[in-house]
Amino acid sequence: MFFLMGIILAFPGFTQELSKKEQRQLEKELKQEQKAAEAAQQAEMVTAMVEYQRFVLEANTLRDKRGNSLPVVSNLNFISADSLTGVIQVGSNTYVGRNGVGGITVDGTIYDYKYTRHERSGSYNITYYLRTPVGSYDVQISARPDGWAEATVRSTTWGDQLRYSGYLVPLGISRVYKGMSL
Repeated sequence: MFFLMGIILAFPGFTQELSKKEQRQLEKELKQEQKAAEAAQQAEMVTAMVEYQRFVLEANTLRDKRGNSLPVVSNLNFISADSLTGVIQVGSNTYVGRNGVGGITVDGTIYDYKYTRHERSGSYNITYYLRTPVGSYDVQISARPDGWAEATVRSTTWGDQLRYSGYLVPLGISRVYKGMSL
């Protein structure tokens, strides 16, 4: 369909026969089809990331348990899952913390990874536990087909909670910088 539309718009003989209104309508339909194809491709990528447990949630906003939100740098604030291992990191480019990037980095083993897909919306709910040398964390992620995701991380050891908001990105193209783990 895209090929045919491209040929029609490329040859002046065809477009001269169409009125300007028809040309605009044709271009509008082409753009809608392209957007639908891109959305379907993005949804397939999100599905693959969730099913294979290989993704990074690059956060651009963090919220504490009281609802206070803070815009953050996505390459330092992330949650990642790589099959059996995972990382949770909070960082800042203005401070130097224990992890070298102004915050805390914990990595460990993923246990009890589960996900459910909502057929109607195409979104996913993902849950797993991350066991690290400094404690255990309950991770709950809600991801939309367009890649937007929100995660709640609860420390089962300390009882604190932090919410990450951002996009799911494949591990291979993620641009995060991992600090030193505790």
